[in-house]
Amino acid sequence: MSSIFINVTKSEALEKSPIDKAVTRVAMALARQGLQGALPAGPSLEITFLLACADLQPDFEGMRMGGYTADDPVLRFHAAVPAQLAHSTLAPRYVAAVLDDVLGNAHDYFADRQIPFDGPAWRRVFDAAAVHGEDLSDLTEAALPAL
Repeated sequence: MSSIFINVTKSEALEKSPIDKAVTRVAMALARQGLQGALPAGPSLEITFLLACADLQPDFEGMRMGGYTADDPVLRFHAAVPAQLAHSTLAPRYVAAVLDDVLGNAHDYFADRQIPFDGPAWRRVFDAAAVHGEDLSDLTEAALPAL
């Protein structure tokens, strides 16, 4: 079974912002999928959301991908989140769009290298995470499951 890792850059200015909540909600739902054994076999994925605010700016726009090796079979993605999305009601849609881009890019990357990657199974995992993501507005860190 593979793994999925979701990271977000820490910024006190964006703590509990719509983008922070959207990333946390998806990370929790994906962690739940992993605990339930729903992740497909094959390479793992890591997605880092780089938030933009006054004290923190990614040094690129869009998405970067790389880092996969046979010794460390994790394909890594860095998504630069535009500053205007940090406090936008569109933040959950942006996070979903990043997941969609990750899936497409991962599929192409592994297909080019003839490495088995179950895109349809990952699609089901991502879709279930989007559907089962819960409202975390009242969630405290103590309520998060230990992973």
